[in-house]
Amino acid sequence: MKTISTENTRNTVAHDDLNQAGKVGLIAVTTLGGLIGAWGIACMVGAFATSGIGGVISGFLSAITGM
Repeated sequence: MKTISTENTRNTVAHDDLNQAGKVGLIAVTTLGGLIGAWGIACMVGAFATSGIGGVISGFLSAITGM
């Protein structure tokens, strides 16, 4: 007697597509996080270059306290 083996390919394909979409989403979020971090560092370097550490600290305190 022959045994017929069938595989549910529809479920496998849907799972592979979902897995691939998750990887793409993770890469996109990680890349955007890196770009935002790099932009923040560039802004801090520009602030330090323009007004120095004292100016950045006094500006920060002025922004927090409103004085």
